[in-house]
Amino acid sequence: MDRLSSSERSAERPPRAVSAAWLAESVTWFAAAVTGMAVVFLGLAIDAYRHNHGANEESLLSLGNPGHLVAGIGLAITTIAVLAGFSVAALKGAPSAGHAIRRFVPVTAAWVALTAMAVGSLTYIGASGVTVGHSHESTVAGAVTHNNDDAGGVARALDSAGIDAGGGGTAAVSHDVPGALNQGVSANGDHVHDHGQQPTFVQIDTMSAEKLLPLFPAGTVSASDLPLLKEQLQQVRQVAIDIPNVEAATAAGYVNTTSDVPFMGEHYLNFDLVRKGVFDPAHPQGLLFSKLGPHGEERLVGIWFLLVPGINGVTRETQPAGFAGDLDLWHAHVGLCLVGFSGASEGETSESCTAKGGKFTPDLRWMMHAWVAPAQENPAGVFAYLNNDLFEKQQAASKVAAPTGNVR
Repeated sequence: MDRLSSSERSAERPPRAVSAAWLAESVTWFAAAVTGMAVVFLGLAIDAYRHNHGANEESLLSLGNPGHLVAGIGLAITTIAVLAGFSVAALKGAPSAGHAIRRFVPVTAAWVALTAMAVGSLTYIGASGVTVGHSHESTVAGAVTHNNDDAGGVARALDSAGIDAGGGGTAAVSHDVPGALNQGVSANGDHVHDHGQQPTFVQIDTMSAEKLLPLFPAGTVSASDLPLLKEQLQQVRQVAIDIPNVEAATAAGYVNTTSDVPFMGEHYLNFDLVRKGVFDPAHPQGLLFSKLGPHGEERLVGIWFLLVPGINGVTRETQPAGFAGDLDLWHAHVGLCLVGFSGASEGETSESCTAKGGKFTPDLRWMMHAWVAPAQENPAGVFAYLNNDLFEKQQAASKVAAPTGNVR
């Protein structure tokens, strides 16, 4: 009977209510904050893995990247947990309603301040178009990037040197030549800014005419062009031999105008030669250096030429006469917008660039690369626009330098 009576009483007991007392414990929110930070670090690891395995640059707010999404969720968890824990710690144990109200004031201020900072930061990131990662397609292919692109740096440097390259915004934007930042820069064979696969300097310098001529793209170099082309390239090669390092370049009057641009390198310029406006293989306007040394030191990787319209008869309508034949193809940067030091976009108008807070260059031309440096061939050819072999070396050098903080 006692057992039966006990069973009946147990059956009559109401179910226990679920307790939410744990929400009023600071340790609960501390644990949630730690969990949130773990999620943030997981998101950062996912993002780093993606960019280390080929992901292109993207907006910080891009949710197409799972790393950004995970990190954002973790940051939200951490923020809410910290604020909730602060609120619980501040309000718990208040001896009276008056004390609770007084403690509620700093709690509210903390919520408002952190919310305002979050909204302001997200608004700024969205409006400024900041991106992260790197692009395998181009240095600055149509959007803001992680470094100073060659055109933006060059335009800024020319302006500082008092050389008018259309930076004042009065020149009309010409679209007869596709802008180099938006087209022909993927190193995937589109070759808008060169003639495609062509002989390297070593091949031109060492092979017989019979073996060499079939290697040139059709219609670019004839048998009669070849002797002068070889002579001109030998002159440029001698410059590369005579100026192997930055110290020699500085002594020769060259100054750096860009960062170590992927596929190209740092763009050094001699402003006196730019002002002369003369194409002379023995006196190129520019040199290309890249940080390929074991300790991040710059090494000469190429030569480049810059002829500005309006100087010594150079026009925007006609490409300059350069090397013998038609293999060298000069390129332009059209509708260029430099936004601070974060990168550049192309195909802009003065109005769209101003809206981004950028400096507008309507039309910057003419430029051409010559890959003749003894330490850096270009398998794509002597006048190829980009050097993919150089890019691979830049990537390798940046990974080696990463632990010392030398990566840009």
